[in-house]
Amino acid sequence: MGHTETERITFNLNFTYDGAKQNALHNITGSIEKGSCIVLCGASGCGKSTLLRCINRLIPDFYEGDFDGCCYINGKDTTTLSIGDVGELAASVFQDPRSQFYTTNSSAEAAFALENYGVPQEEISRRVNHVFSEFGLKKLKNRNVFELSSGERQLVAILSAHALNNNILLLDEPTANLDAAAVRELTFVLAELKKRGKTLVVNEHRLYYLRELADEFWLMDHGKITARYSNNEMRCFSQKELETNALRVLDLKHIKKDLPAKIIPEQQNCLKGEAITFSYQKKKDTILSNVSFEAKSGQVVGLIGSNGSGKTTLGKLITGLFKPSSGTFYWNDKPLTSKMLVEKSIFIMQEAEFQFFTNSIWNELLYGRTATPQLKIEMEEKLKNFSLWECRNRHPFSLSGGQMQKLVMLLAYFSPKPIVVLDEPTAGLDKKSLQCCIDLINEMRKHKIIFIITHDLELISKTCGRCLCISSGNILKEFDFYQEDEVANLSQYMDCEFKLSDNERPLQQNKQKRCCDPRIKFLYLFAALLISLVTDPVLITSVLISCLILTLYEERYTTALSYALLYATIFVGYVLAPKSILLFVINYFPRFFPICLALTAVAEGGDTTRLCAALRNCHCPEKAIMIVSLVFRFFPVLCKDLKLMAQSIRTRNLPSGLIQKLCRLHQYFENIVVPMMFRVIRIAESLSASAETRGIALNRKRDSYATLHLCNMDILLAILLVASIVFGIIL
Repeated sequence: MGHTETERITFNLNFTYDGAKQNALHNITGSIEKGSCIVLCGASGCGKSTLLRCINRLIPDFYEGDFDGCCYINGKDTTTLSIGDVGELAASVFQDPRSQFYTTNSSAEAAFALENYGVPQEEISRRVNHVFSEFGLKKLKNRNVFELSSGERQLVAILSAHALNNNILLLDEPTANLDAAAVRELTFVLAELKKRGKTLVVNEHRLYYLRELADEFWLMDHGKITARYSNNEMRCFSQKELETNALRVLDLKHIKKDLPAKIIPEQQNCLKGEAITFSYQKKKDTILSNVSFEAKSGQVVGLIGSNGSGKTTLGKLITGLFKPSSGTFYWNDKPLTSKMLVEKSIFIMQEAEFQFFTNSIWNELLYGRTATPQLKIEMEEKLKNFSLWECRNRHPFSLSGGQMQKLVMLLAYFSPKPIVVLDEPTAGLDKKSLQCCIDLINEMRKHKIIFIITHDLELISKTCGRCLCISSGNILKEFDFYQEDEVANLSQYMDCEFKLSDNERPLQQNKQKRCCDPRIKFLYLFAALLISLVTDPVLITSVLISCLILTLYEERYTTALSYALLYATIFVGYVLAPKSILLFVINYFPRFFPICLALTAVAEGGDTTRLCAALRNCHCPEKAIMIVSLVFRFFPVLCKDLKLMAQSIRTRNLPSGLIQKLCRLHQYFENIVVPMMFRVIRIAESLSASAETRGIALNRKRDSYATLHLCNMDILLAILLVASIVFGIIL
């Protein structure tokens, strides 16, 4: 292509993960020219992600193992650089932005790496504003990342990488969870980046959106690059050649209907939903409105729509995990309560790790079932089909993401429940694994009603008899795939009708709550910690009142009322029975109330942007700042994960009622704690890897994106705190 040696990526690599018997990469050699788009493709586990980790230096500095070889980026030997230094040359975008984001605010996320690399504050602000406006995505600026759809989060991750102004972008399965509209928007952004001379290296199973973008497709197998195909050569691949190499289609127009014949099971059941409406109690917007449908045994029904349209919500209503605001479900014309629905259905989540509660794959499939010889034979057969037989005695949490995805599919298959809802079951799966899932679903349909929440047209064309298209909480259209040309019609519908902004809701436009300066909140926290060392109830009460006023100022009314009522209850009880156990309670517990209130205020819902700025303003060491911000970053994630864990326990029919929990407390505790521990470890690993590639470990002087200014109310709150302490001491 005419570029010099300093304008390319070159590598010669060997690598074996710790504890692995086989090489993840074996004598792999390559050169990537500046401005090109290289797609790494092949079966799961062939070494694609490992190659990206070697390029961005996560291997061997973060993921340990036996590493040999070299990699040069723009003429620089990466073996002499840290992960953060390499991140200045090549930006990385991970598969799941939720576990990549270090902050909860989209603008702060775009600024995060710039802060780490020592960019001045004015330049940080300019670049953040520019990257959002450059591609017409101002609507994503200054948003809570947990209120964004999957596609919007992925775009924020790419914009954050682009803000660094380097020339190389490494992307690991960027479309794994995206709908058609998000893929279309992502394709546009990547094409624009390539026009600007950016080098793109993409690890991907879904190839169709790259057919106009890619210069070369590198086929990998068992840690080697077995072939390099130009764009034109790849387009000439036959369907058989694609399947042989575990590759998915390059053109959605080539997807043809391939459904099994209609069947009528011996036991014919019917599930109906009539006028189903749902809205969250604390939110005014309606998620689903007057939805009606019908499904019978032997049918596979697809639920499609843009991210955020209400598909997953409908799936959780069908399985009884959510209770409808109005409307009724019927089973064979008999009305069902949510509790009855839970007993008849299983919901398979996207987050596979929430659904494992035993110590091995084998025991997971046996959970709650009698191990008959016939069942064992069938389990062995299915595990071999899914390439899981050799690891049947391994703990589910030791599996890769793709293996976990296949295991939860088997959980659905072996469940005795007649209703199955699968949420994005093929995200991140290669062609071979996809075909195994298709075969399993078509086997399940013989005795179950199956709903599939998906964006995967290949999966739909081979499993779903019909599809319900959901948008803004309503079923707008239905496709019957036993009719001619319906797959092509659906593809056209998804391409033309799905838009990234389809399902924006008023919730995302809520006004900013009042927030006190973090430095004042740190002052409150410090005072609360000191006061907790004393036993004087008057002094504790005085500081508690000031903390309640701070909480009310920040409009956390429910929190303030809860603590006030709890303290009042303890105090009244003590007055009525001063010599009882309440003497100990009033002397011990209230001292922790100010700490909890101050911590809640400091956490700011997990948004660490202002927190980091305040700590830097106080000249705290950078390592301490990052540790503190990481701890608070987990708050919103863990709250959401605990809700998902509770739903998983219900759908697997584990003890969920109070009496059941008490009777089987040990098991219930283990079912909650163990998966959460592994979940935290996985998120922490992914978050740390992401932060390392964005320079978090670099020792540089840093400016903050957020600016802090003490206002009159901040000063008044500080005076209030001092006055409350003095007043308490005097009394």
